Parts: sequence; structure tokens; C-alpha cells
Amino acid sequence: MIRKAYLDTPLAGGVIQTHYRTAGKGKPLVLLHPSPLSSAFMVPVIQTAEDHFRVLALDTPGYGASEPLPTPGDDLTPYVDWLDAVLDAFGLGSVVLYGSATGAQIAIEFACAHPARVEALVLENAVHFEDAERQDIMARYFPSLAPQADGAHLAEAWRMADQLFRGFPWYEAPVDGPSPPVELVHATAMAYLVAGEDYARAYQAAFNNERAERLAQVPVPTSVMRWDGSILKAQADRFDRFEWPAHITMHHSEATPEARFSALRSVFEALA
Repeated sequence: MIRKAYLDTPLAGGVIQTHYRTAGKGKPLVLLHPSPLSSAFMVPVIQTAEDHFRVLALDTPGYGASEPLPTPGDDLTPYVDWLDAVLDAFGLGSVVLYGSATGAQIAIEFACAHPARVEALVLENAVHFEDAERQDIMARYFPSLAPQADGAHLAEAWRMADQLFRGFPWYEAPVDGPSPPVELVHATAMAYLVAGEDYARAYQAAFNNERAERLAQVPVPTSVMRWDGSILKAQADRFDRFEWPAHITMHHSEATPEARFSALRSVFEALA
């Protein structure tokens, strides 16, 4: 059974409440989600891992039901400090750390800053962006969601959420293909709105970090999951242009969700 709870998390600027989901028992596995989502998005991953781990799926500060950082910055350092404080508050030493998209970049930076606290790293939706591509993303990916009297911000959140699952980047995704499930679009649009006007903070910092060169600096055993069904497959395939140290391993799976979770389960079982 998945349980939900809050953790008081002391940070330099004050104490915030971190919301999390937990299940299972045994070695700790910490899950970090994509932006602008929350640990609710991690439920299938929790269910994949809970037979082998004590799973702790965290809401990143400012997303889901976690309070925002008291002193946010422009890079991922405050999120690394937050995660360090979370592990302290749980009384944990070394953990297996999983991250997807924004969560993957926080995990990479945490492993570089605190390698003794990371037994192994598992990454999904970690990719490589070219500099020109990143500049375009920064200019166009994050429209304002400040409340508007006519509700235009609600329509904008829905448009972003709908196109997010049609292709990458969302603002260039085709709109005439099969529609994503309306329940998924609704949940994602709500996640944007819950995060509010500051929804882009961790998101932008993560995009700035999406570089193969940074991933190569991770000093701990790392499994990079490469799912053929990902809308970021083209950007993830750029990893094949780089030489990787022996402790960073690419794991490929076919495009079906079943293949993705089967590959993920195999990696988790090997780390349990």
C-alpha cells in the first residue's frame, strides 16, 4: 500500500514541509519526478520497485504538495541542498537514487556533490541538448501562467499539457495526431497551476543541466534507461556519440510501456 505523509525539512532559510509517498521495505530508494509534476506521477515506478525497496517518492519543493524553497536560486544547488536535508531528516546514509527529467538532473547534481550518499543512480528521460536548442527552449518553453482576469492562463496550461505528450518541444508538437488521454492532460494542467507562476524554476535549471558532459562526471554506478517510446528519444540517442566510463551503463528497451517497466524492474532487482 502506498502511503502519503509530510516531512519537516530544515533548510538554511527556514523549515519547509516535504510531501512524499512511500511503500515497501528494505534498502531505501528515493524517487525524484519530472517538472511540473509530483510524486503522484511516480506511482507506477513505486509499484515496480516496492517489492525490493523502501521507496520514498518526494514532491520537489514548489511542486505537488511540497512547500517552495525559502531561498530559491537559478540553478539546481538549492534542490541538492534540500535533498541532502531530506535524507538527514529521514536518518538515511546512502540510498539508491532514481530521477526522471528534472528529477534526473537533480539526482546527477546530488551524486556529484554527495557521492558517499548515493549507492547507485537510475535515470530516465536524461538527454543531451545542443546549446542553440537550449536557448530556443529557454525563450519559448515557459510562457507565463500568471492569473489573468479572462482565465487565459487556464487555457494556456491546458494547451501546454496537451501538447507535452504529443512531441518535444511541446510548442512544435503536431496537434493533428492521436490525442493523449484526457485524464493525463487534466492532471498535468493541474500540476502546472498548482506550481503557479514559479512553475518554471526547477524546470529551467534542469534544462540548463542537460549535457552529456555533466552526466559523464557522475562518480557513482549509474544506469541510464533508454526507452524507445520516449518523446525525448532523439535527444537521448545523442548519448551514443560520447564515450562513457565503465560505471555509466545505457539500458535500452522497446517502445511499449511493458518493455519500459520490465527493463526498469530488472535494474531495480539487480540493485536490491
